[in-house]
Amino acid sequence: MAASGVFLRFAVLSVLVAVAFGRNAFPNLVDLLHPRADVNVPSGYVANRSEALRFRTRVDHLDVQNRATFEFDYVSNDAYYRPGGPIFIIVGGNNALNAYFIENGLFHDIARDEGAWLFSNEHRYYGRSSPVEDYSTPNMRFLSVEQALLDLIEWIDHLRREVVGDPNAKVILHGLGYGGAVAIWARQRFPSLIDGAWGSTASVIARVNFSEFGEDMGETIRSLGHDDCYGIVWRGFRTAENLVDAGLYGQLSEMFRTCVPLQADDPLTIETFFYGLKSSFEAEMYGQANPDSVRLMCDELMADPADTALEVLANFFERRYGSFDCVPFDFESNIASSMYEEVGAPNNAEYGIRQRLYQLCTEFGWFLTSSTGNSPFGTRITYRYFIDTCRAVFGEWIDQDVVYDGVRLTNLHFGADDPRVTNVVYVSAQYDPTRFVSITDYNNLQANAFVIEGAVVTLDWMPDGANDSEDLQRVRQEIVAYVRGWVRG
Repeated sequence: MAASGVFLRFAVLSVLVAVAFGRNAFPNLVDLLHPRADVNVPSGYVANRSEALRFRTRVDHLDVQNRATFEFDYVSNDAYYRPGGPIFIIVGGNNALNAYFIENGLFHDIARDEGAWLFSNEHRYYGRSSPVEDYSTPNMRFLSVEQALLDLIEWIDHLRREVVGDPNAKVILHGLGYGGAVAIWARQRFPSLIDGAWGSTASVIARVNFSEFGEDMGETIRSLGHDDCYGIVWRGFRTAENLVDAGLYGQLSEMFRTCVPLQADDPLTIETFFYGLKSSFEAEMYGQANPDSVRLMCDELMADPADTALEVLANFFERRYGSFDCVPFDFESNIASSMYEEVGAPNNAEYGIRQRLYQLCTEFGWFLTSSTGNSPFGTRITYRYFIDTCRAVFGEWIDQDVVYDGVRLTNLHFGADDPRVTNVVYVSAQYDPTRFVSITDYNNLQANAFVIEGAVVTLDWMPDGANDSEDLQRVRQEIVAYVRGWVRG
């Protein structure tokens, strides 16, 4: 009966999070590996100008004695290719392969003008491209940036020699979010093979305790919303914390209709509650990729006639989740979406939830904490909460030392905020907190970093639209100039 209850809460949570976070919905712990900029990609896009293919490579490039192989998916679009033209690649990130990006967008348009052959690959462990039979914890050991980079480079060599038939073809990479980071790291690691790379929202600096994320969300509420709005959120979270300190768990559970009552002997569920409440604000602010979302959210909060800030927050929560019998923001429900080990399970094949979490726990960190007191979201979301999440999903072997060592090695391998790389472009948005783990000011004549003023997400990868800001159009022009420069030498 208990197991059935957990399953029911998770079933409700899946729908609940889908409402709050849109079609690519999952707990915000994995959001940094998934760019919000792709909110404009049509769901269920059907390719009409691309060919679907597969490439075979090694399961473990780092062990010469392991000769096992697997295949990953890729797509090809040669509609604009002219002999002697370059190879343009949308680098696969932490999601299933989508041919949309080689049939639409700014990179596609540049390829058309430059006579490029377009490709996109699926990152190992995502979509159908699995090197193992299941995603049990021991089988996750081949999931790493290093392995993915070697997949990419072997494939590019194959494309040059066997597909395009030009071993000297220029190769330009582009990617969004984690895919953008992999693209830039590939140029950094293999400059003789990669002629240039452009990363949109490329999170290239690993960090365990990413408290700046919530702090910057607060500043965005002030900048795009109102100081009074910030005050409502601040007071609401602090009041909730005071109720917890006073042992009045029942009052909070009733106000926010939690499926699992908050209790003193379940601190992880208490942290999950605060994490879920903060995540609701994040979804509201960034989910539509529109700066007006922050203003509209603040208008709603400030217009609420409730007597206390906590009641305003409860009403805000209720308007979003009122159709559900209860809100399952308890710890067990929160990790349930990461517990599926089947390769073909939708949570893995479509959304990559377990795989993304594994990479955060072992390579990147990016734990969206709120414990410093410098954000409006209280002080109850600690880095220990995320480490406990990693341990609950993957086992007791993941501890603080494993997480910190993974982050240290990622930064050591790729240089963190001092990558010393040429022929790359980083693009971030002014109000996107992920810019703190990207490069926003790069002093290198052969590379550049742009921050799109007034934007909450980077939409640089899209072609010009009628409602685009002047600064977004300017950044796109800069990108086009850089890419053409790399192609033409």
